[in-house]
Amino acid sequence: MLKDGLVVIDVQYGLSAAHHYKQLLANINQRIDAYHAADHPIIFMQHTDESMPYNGHDWQLDTQLHRAPSDRVILKYHSDSFFQTGLAATLHGLHIQTIEVAGLQTEYCIDTAIRVGHDLGFKAATIHGLNSTFDTPDLSAQQIIAHHEGIWDGSFAEVVRDESVKL
Repeated sequence: MLKDGLVVIDVQYGLSAAHHYKQLLANINQRIDAYHAADHPIIFMQHTDESMPYNGHDWQLDTQLHRAPSDRVILKYHSDSFFQTGLAATLHGLHIQTIEVAGLQTEYCIDTAIRVGHDLGFKAATIHGLNSTFDTPDLSAQQIIAHHEGIWDGSFAEVVRDESVKL
């Protein structure tokens, strides 16, 4: 299941304590490799705020990501990857209508990208296990992920179960 492009959100050192981060990173790298092999564009969204200040260690994209020189990196300052970033214009310029979304955090930046992208006319998909978050006092990360994937599937995005993705 390759879409027109892959959008990888906030896989940065400041979020590396998220639930199953190392496996998430490995799974995302499998998807990056598949998109590179098919010569499909990849866009990395990089969050910047007071907890992940520009150019600080926590702000850096994880160096274990299989990034290529042709991949794009777009900075964002809100949980909305489309808000004042030029992402929509970039996707349109690349003739991308369908996007696969992966990364962090499920209930913030991933959820917002899927919903706003949907509202802007992009058809989104995600693979179960390619987004993550942190436990909260009320819900475990696994509960948050399951809840959001259940809402997205069929309404805002296609949620695919892929046997090759290890959880």
